[in-house]
Amino acid sequence: MHAQLAKKIVYWRNPINRELRMGLPEQYPAPWGWEKIVCGSALSAEYWSKEMRNQERIREEAKDEERERIEGPMKKQLRLHMMNLMANARNEINREFLRRHLELYEKRPDKTRSKRESYLHAEAYEYGH
Repeated sequence: MHAQLAKKIVYWRNPINRELRMGLPEQYPAPWGWEKIVCGSALSAEYWSKEMRNQERIREEAKDEERERIEGPMKKQLRLHMMNLMANARNEINREFLRRHLELYEKRPDKTRSKRESYLHAEAYEYGH
C-alpha cells in the first residue's frame, strides 16, 4: 500500500500546454482553465514532482539554447578578433599574453548556464539536497 500524506500536495496543470505549477492548499479552487491535481499518496506526489522537474529542465535547456544562438556569434567574433591581434602583435610578450588569455578563456566556466532542480521539501530532505 502507498504511504498516505497527512497534508495533500496540490498541483495545477494547464490542459492546453500541459504546464504544471504548484497549487494552493486543497480547499482552494484551481484558476479558470487549469486542472487541480491532488496528491494523496507519496507515490503520486513524487510522480508529479518528477514531471515538474522535467518541465523545468526543458525550459532551462531552451533558455541555454537561445542564449547560445544569440551569444555564440559574438563569442566567435571576439575570438577571431583576439586571434587577429595575436597574429599582428608588436612583440613576443604581447603575443604570448594574448595566447595565454585565449587558453584561459577556453577553460573558464560558463556562469550563464544554470543547473536548477526543484524538489518537494520532503523529497529534498530524503535525497540530501
